[in-house]
Amino acid sequence: MPNYLNQLNLENFIHMLDDTTECYKFYWFDAILSIMAEGKFEIEFDEIIDRMIVDAWYSVSEYHLHLGLKDGTGKIMNSLERAVNKLIGHTELESEAGKEKIEIEIKKHNSLIRDEKYQISKMVPYRLLSPFLTEVRGNDKIWDQKRWLIAYIKEINTKNCLPYIIEDAVALKKRVIISKEWQPMLLDYMVPIRSWIKLKKVRYLQDRNPGVPGIIYKLEPENERTRKLSHVRKLWNAIMELSPIRDIYSDNLISTNGYEVDHFIPWSYIANDEIWNLVPMESSLNSSKSNRLPKWEDYFHKFADRQYGMYQEVQKSDILFKLFHECYRDNLVSIWASEELYQPGISVSKFVNILESNMKPIYDSAHVQGYGLWNFVV
Repeated sequence: MPNYLNQLNLENFIHMLDDTTECYKFYWFDAILSIMAEGKFEIEFDEIIDRMIVDAWYSVSEYHLHLGLKDGTGKIMNSLERAVNKLIGHTELESEAGKEKIEIEIKKHNSLIRDEKYQISKMVPYRLLSPFLTEVRGNDKIWDQKRWLIAYIKEINTKNCLPYIIEDAVALKKRVIISKEWQPMLLDYMVPIRSWIKLKKVRYLQDRNPGVPGIIYKLEPENERTRKLSHVRKLWNAIMELSPIRDIYSDNLISTNGYEVDHFIPWSYIANDEIWNLVPMESSLNSSKSNRLPKWEDYFHKFADRQYGMYQEVQKSDILFKLFHECYRDNLVSIWASEELYQPGISVSKFVNILESNMKPIYDSAHVQGYGLWNFVV
C-alpha cells in the first residue's frame, strides 16, 4: 500500500457519495477526475459543469433518461437534464456527437443554459465535501453564505487535508483547487474511483428510470471506446511495419488490417483504455474472447513479453517514442505505469513483476465478479 494513503482521510472520502438525492455529485466528481486525467488541477466551475453536460448528453439525448424528478405539472426539475434538453432544442448535434463538438455548442449557447449552470454551481461543489465538514449540519445557514463557506473549507483544510478547496471568484469563475496531497491517490486509483462513481450513478438512474433496461449501456456511445484506441493502434501499426508480430493466443502472424486492439482484462470491467492492458489480437479471435478473461497461467507471460517488447521498440525509435507519447492522454493515466513500468533500461523480470503485481488483483476481482475464463481453441 502506498505510504501516501496513510496521510489521507479515506474514511470521510468513502462517504462523499452517501445519501445522494440528486445526480449532481456523481457528474461533478467524475467531471473533475476526467479533467484531472488531462493534467489540470485548478479547474473553473464553468469547465467542470460543461464536462457534466457532455457526460449527460448521450443518455438524455439518445435514450431520454431522466436525471431527476418532475414537479406536479410535469416540469423537469433537474438542472443538468434541463441544460441538455435546451441544447437539443437549439442545435443539430447527433446523440453520438463527440466531446469536442458538444463543448463547442455549449459555448455557443452559453447564455441559453446560464441559469441551469448557475443552479448546479450553488450547492454541489460544497456539498460533495460535507463528510469532511463534520461540524456543519445539513440545514446550517452557512451553506447559503458562500464566502463564509469557502473560508471555512480553507480553514478545515489546514487541519484535515481535503480533496480540494475552492477559490472564490464571480459566479462560475470560482475554481476547484485539487490538493497536492490527494492528487497521487486520485490519479493512481482513478479507475476504481470512477467505477465506484459509475456504479452509484447507474443505481441512481435506474431508480429514476425503473422501466428502462440496461442503464449501464446507455451512459456513453459505443464508438467512444474506439476513439480512445486510435493512438494505440497507430503505435502498433508502426511497430508491425518494423518487425512481424504474432498473436499471443494463436501464434499466427498479425497484419495491420487484420487485428483488433484487445483489452486483456475486459473493458466492461476495467472501464479504461490504458496501454498496459492492451495487446493486438487477430480480429477473428476477438469476438470469440468477447467479455471473458484469458486464462492467466496460459497467457499472462505471453502478454507481458509482448508489452515489454513493445516498450523496447519504443526506446529504440524516435518515431515510435513520439507515437507512444501521444498515447498519454487517453491511454496512460496510472502513475504506477508511467513512473514504474515504462522506464528506460528496465529489465524484463522487473517489468513483468510490476505488471503482474498491478494487473493480477484486478484480474482476480473480475473473476470473482463473475467474468468467465477464455482459452484459445483451434
